[in-house]
Amino acid sequence: MCAKTVFLGSRSGNIAAFRAATRAVLENHTFADTAKAILMECENTVGAGASFVALSTADSTPGTEGIALAVLNADAVDLGAPAGLSAPLRRLCARAVKRGGSAAFSNHLSQGVETSTPSEQGAAPRNALCSAVRVGGEVAGFLGLLNKATGFVASDRELAGAFADLLGVAMLKSRTLNGFDEALREATLALTRSLDRETVLTTLLDRLHLMVPFDRGSIMLLEETSRISVRAVFDGQHVVRLAPDERPQLDMTKHPIVQGILTTGTAVLISDLRAHPDWSLTADRSKEVSWLGVPLFALGNVAGLFALSKGEPDFFNREHLRLAEALSSQASVAVENAILFEQMQVSTARMQALSRRLVDVQETERRHIARELHDEAGQALASLRYGLRLLEREIDQGQSVSARVAELMKGTDAVIDGLHRLAADLRPASLDHLGLEAALRHYSRTAAAKFGFEVRFKARGFTGKRLPMGLETALFRVVQEAMTNVVRHAHATRIDILLEHRGDRVMLMVEDDGGGFEPDRAQSGEHFGLLGLQERAEALGGTLTIESKPGAGTTIVVEVASADPNPDR
Repeated sequence: MCAKTVFLGSRSGNIAAFRAATRAVLENHTFADTAKAILMECENTVGAGASFVALSTADSTPGTEGIALAVLNADAVDLGAPAGLSAPLRRLCARAVKRGGSAAFSNHLSQGVETSTPSEQGAAPRNALCSAVRVGGEVAGFLGLLNKATGFVASDRELAGAFADLLGVAMLKSRTLNGFDEALREATLALTRSLDRETVLTTLLDRLHLMVPFDRGSIMLLEETSRISVRAVFDGQHVVRLAPDERPQLDMTKHPIVQGILTTGTAVLISDLRAHPDWSLTADRSKEVSWLGVPLFALGNVAGLFALSKGEPDFFNREHLRLAEALSSQASVAVENAILFEQMQVSTARMQALSRRLVDVQETERRHIARELHDEAGQALASLRYGLRLLEREIDQGQSVSARVAELMKGTDAVIDGLHRLAADLRPASLDHLGLEAALRHYSRTAAAKFGFEVRFKARGFTGKRLPMGLETALFRVVQEAMTNVVRHAHATRIDILLEHRGDRVMLMVEDDGGGFEPDRAQSGEHFGLLGLQERAEALGGTLTIESKPGAGTTIVVEVASADPNPDR
């Protein structure tokens, strides 16, 4: 066997070898590739003929049992077992452990060993050096150097120990990456098992705790432009989902750190809250010292954040941040799916509610029309028929019929007026012939007389050009719907209607001085009138704004484009 004779004893040579080995740790993705590169540099530096890496595979004392060969850079060397080490090498490993991890060597390894014809694997090693590889304070394996031509010396121990330390880093990196990949896969599977947003959020916080150690944690979601709510918390033992009435509400404009995360989509790491001048969130300073806030994305936007804390300073590091951001990226898909499913459920429920309301409105309108026809037109026609019989009798008797004819004409006019009013309630003729401005002006006058309160109408920016028929009809129905809501619920004494045409936009405002309400609560309940207004505004491609509070009246504003929203209809 021809042993290697390369020996880089100079300081510059050693530094170059360590740099190459360190580069291998940073660049290689598998432990085997990294170990081979480190062994090659170690061989050349020390001047060994072969080398190996063995891993501790059992809970027994390292160096005696449970050592399995992992990587071998061999030049016709037989280590004594297909996947393990010979007894002399195991004893040498045990000596290295007893020395506190410092390398142990023997230049007379083959003494007392019977010689034999070299096997296919090669001859037994003549001399060897073994250095323990430690990970987290425990011996995880050994670096071995074999067959140095001039024999190993004390200075080789230090060099071998340095390369063994690099192997420990490589082992830790491999374990971390493998464990992280597995944890991330499991977390992704767990997150995608549910379409319920609250379940996804609690699962996210639970899985995050398995990857990043923290004492306390919470997940916050953006509810409005400047308001966030805490949806789930980790109390030190369990992840707790918060019910809607238990969720703390935060105004993010009062918390600059949270606002920065939600505005920029950038994570924030604070080493010590006690010394941070901008910290404003409530915290138990004795239990929450280090803090990490990571944005949570959904549908391409920042949807919230999760906040983690630890009861000791300088705990969270860049690796924790990387793990948290990686899980946040995986969770974004699950959160998006949950939000879309929730929106679909809300839309479905709203469509069902609107469908029921449409049926109710149709039935109510039919009852109204039937009552009008029966009570007014029907009775008037019956009276007209009876008058005609009297007229016929009076003619036969030669009496004067002029008074009777006048009475019948008056009754006929009343029937005509009633039918005209009924038709106007369904759809005013002025809307078709004169346009939206004229129709609303006429409707304001009739509504004031009908409902008994003041109705003021004003139009701006209309120069005679008509809006698309579909748009005019929809805006007229918005006013009717708003007026109906005022009559039923507001107890108002005055209503102002403003119609304004500005460039390519049309704005319609209906304002009353009634009792008002809480818009958030009204829109979340079975308030079909507001749902109908919202549906009409959305169908026009416009926006609906409702401003109200108890005792201060209500203002409804619809703003749409002046062009036809459905030109192909």
